[in-house]
Amino acid sequence: MELLKPTVGSLLPWVATKVTDHVAYPFKVDHNVKALELAHRELGALKKDVKAELINAERGNGAPTEQVKLWLEEVEVIEQEAAEICEKCRQLCRCIWNISPNLWLKYQISRSAAKKHAEVINLCEKRATVQVIIHMPPPLAQEMPSSSSISPYLKSALDCVNNDVHGIIGIWGMGGVGKTHLLKQINNELSRDCLSDFVVVFVTCPKDCSQEKVQNDIIDKLRLDKNGSMEQKQSKIYNFLRERSFVLLLDDLWGRVDLDTIGIPNPRIIVGTCKRKVVLTTRSTEVCGQMEVQKRIRVDVLNWDDAWSLFKEKVTEETINADLLIQKHAEDVVKELGGLPLALITVGRAMHDKRDMYEWEQAIVLLKQARLNDVEFSRVTQPSQANEPVFFILKFSYDNLKNDIKQCFLHCSLWPEGSSINKDDLVELWMGLGLIDEENIQAAYNVGYSYIRRLQAVCLLEIDDDYTINGDDTIKMHDVIRDMALWIANNKGVDRANWIARAG
Repeated sequence: MELLKPTVGSLLPWVATKVTDHVAYPFKVDHNVKALELAHRELGALKKDVKAELINAERGNGAPTEQVKLWLEEVEVIEQEAAEICEKCRQLCRCIWNISPNLWLKYQISRSAAKKHAEVINLCEKRATVQVIIHMPPPLAQEMPSSSSISPYLKSALDCVNNDVHGIIGIWGMGGVGKTHLLKQINNELSRDCLSDFVVVFVTCPKDCSQEKVQNDIIDKLRLDKNGSMEQKQSKIYNFLRERSFVLLLDDLWGRVDLDTIGIPNPRIIVGTCKRKVVLTTRSTEVCGQMEVQKRIRVDVLNWDDAWSLFKEKVTEETINADLLIQKHAEDVVKELGGLPLALITVGRAMHDKRDMYEWEQAIVLLKQARLNDVEFSRVTQPSQANEPVFFILKFSYDNLKNDIKQCFLHCSLWPEGSSINKDDLVELWMGLGLIDEENIQAAYNVGYSYIRRLQAVCLLEIDDDYTINGDDTIKMHDVIRDMALWIANNKGVDRANWIARAG
């Protein structure tokens, strides 16, 4: 009994404090509920600030972290619970002189308010430790919108990326059919998967692209040290990727790239849980063979429904409905374009402001002539010229330009394939060649920029993929459009020495 005295003596103050707290609850109900309301308002203000930060992040290249998603979910729950407690208190006081004799109900509300107040304060303090946004890689945008026809290809490609069977996947098909668009969709799906375990690297490999350039582009994308020889860079890339899951996306391959020399760990070998994948696009199935592709995915032209939907989107419903005969002529135009997405987009943009049925009739005549040219050309074409029949169709958009803009367009092909074109540099080139002749410099720039907008409007120039880095100061030329520009400049392939453009 003597031994218990010290223990009991130390417990008595604690017990007394607890009893006093509980006895005081009914008499502190107003105080506890007001404290909860104040903390509730503070939490609501923090939630608004976080949501505003997320909205701003979405305009750039930020994404919400999993931490902040969980914090916002907790806020929603606790806000609802706090609101219910406050409402119970208001109902309790709706009696004569705002006095309620129900001590037990007061006790319950006051005690709940005190506990919830502590939880709200804890959540407010937790906000300071939560990272709100994570910066994502810049999205790779393309002026070719998604269509249902791409979905099966995308699913097939993603299935290959996620399995353990195919290390190298080849996406092939004719120029302008949407291979690059599909590769960028794969990039975006993997990047969106928040940050799946994959390191995703997208590299464009234009014609005559050296292995050193591919290696340097990969070094840049991985943000590794650029200094050193090819062998040293090879080691840097290999050491960075060897114990990671990665997907290397190579766009527009024209020949074999030695992955080992560049520093890419062998994608045919599975190491533990790491997945090593290479996905490439090419116009030639022979390149698939040279790269030892394990799974080939052929991208074909669009079916009628998808082709018509894409064309209508570019022409606009307003134009198609401007005259009863225009829809019939528009359907005939789509048939002439053969389901080629790039042709549907460029011709659709060229026709978006044509509200006269005679203009549509003339378009059909020109496109039928292009078809005849295709047939005639196919009798003499060489394998290296296999994409040239497409140029007869794409040239329709070029033919609808004014003569001064035509010359400006052709000179865009002087930039290397796949490169970003600075708008000021382009306008200054046109000025230097005498293609723009205005009284003063500012007027010349204004004319030059209006030409660029016109070329973008008909899809002969497009938004730069790196617009999130370069802003809107740069544009690009689709590789097939650039090939067509050189083909036109060389008198439709007859005089191939007329223009020579080499990457500098």
